[in-house]
Amino acid sequence: MKFKRSNVIIAAVVILLGALWIRGFWFTEVFHSSKRKEPNRAALIQIRAAVNVGASHADVLAAYWSNRADELKLFADRPTDWIIQMPLEFGASDWKLYIDFKDGRVNAVKVRTSDGAAKDGPPDKE
Repeated sequence: MKFKRSNVIIAAVVILLGALWIRGFWFTEVFHSSKRKEPNRAALIQIRAAVNVGASHADVLAAYWSNRADELKLFADRPTDWIIQMPLEFGASDWKLYIDFKDGRVNAVKVRTSDGAAKDGPPDKE
C-alpha cells in the first residue's frame, strides 16, 4: 500500500496536535503545579482558621463563602462530615479540609492529602 506524502504529513500534524492537547489538558486541568495551588492552600488555611469546634453548619458555610478560592469545591451532601478540596495535584499533595459534625456542631477540623496527613499542614482542631 502506497501513501501520499501529503496524507502522511497531515496525519502526523493531527497526531501531534492531539498529543499536545491531551498533555495540556492533563497537566493544566487535571494536575496543577504547587505554585498554582498556593492560593487554594491559603484559602483552605483561612477557612480552617475561621471554623472552630462547636460551630454550626451555617457558620461553616459563612466561613467557606467569605474565604474561598475559585477552584475550591465544597462537598456538603452529608450532615455529619463535609469536605472542601482543591483540584488534584501531582504527587497527592492536594489538600482537603475535612470538617466533622456531631449533633449539628463541628467536632473536628483536619487538613489531609490523598495519602493522609498534610506534611506541611496545620494541626487538627478537635
